[in-house]
Amino acid sequence: MKASLRNPRTGEVVDVKVGFDLVLFLTSWFLGLPLFLRKLNVWGAFMFGLAIVWGEEGRTPTNPTDELYAAIGVLLIYFVFSLYFGIKGNEMTAKNYLDLGWQFVDPDSDETKAAKLSWGIKV
Repeated sequence: MKASLRNPRTGEVVDVKVGFDLVLFLTSWFLGLPLFLRKLNVWGAFMFGLAIVWGEEGRTPTNPTDELYAAIGVLLIYFVFSLYFGIKGNEMTAKNYLDLGWQFVDPDSDETKAAKLSWGIKV
């Protein structure tokens, strides 16, 4: 199920899926790029920063055991945030578009009502 949102200034329409977002779950770790594409810039910057930390951690010459623990820690952080984005990503995307002034294409449709209920939107 999807809910359609329209930008009132440009007329651009975007469909936002209701439910788990497999794309964000699988790709949000990649420099935060999918998050930037959804206009979730703060989260994209966070994931980009995590990638920088991960890259710097690999360059620091330390004890191999410490490197292994650091790598496992960062991968665990990536997994937790990827799971979070998979679960909440569509809701975050829809709320962000609505905050930017976008509107539901058909606010009275059953799909839109179900999406609002799922996302906790009282508009």
